[in-house]
Amino acid sequence: MKIIEEWLTERVDNAPTSYARHLPDMAALRIRMAWQKLQRQAGDDGEVWAFQNPPSTWKKQGKLTGYALVREGKIVEAVTVANT
Repeated sequence: MKIIEEWLTERVDNAPTSYARHLPDMAALRIRMAWQKLQRQAGDDGEVWAFQNPPSTWKKQGKLTGYALVREGKIVEAVTVANT
């Protein structure tokens, strides 16, 4: 699934927690590990952003949420953490 820049919702500087998501421990750990991997890859020139596809695409693609590594305004890698 290609993630596009218009789906970016906010820059995420702090690791996600299970308290905010109300998820089972293993699911929350998987999400946190995905975020940490992107954060390590970001280095000095990258940023980690949250994304969600717009409601108009949910019927065809489902509701996608996750994190994207952004450099110079372009998504270079993305991890989908929920597909409902």
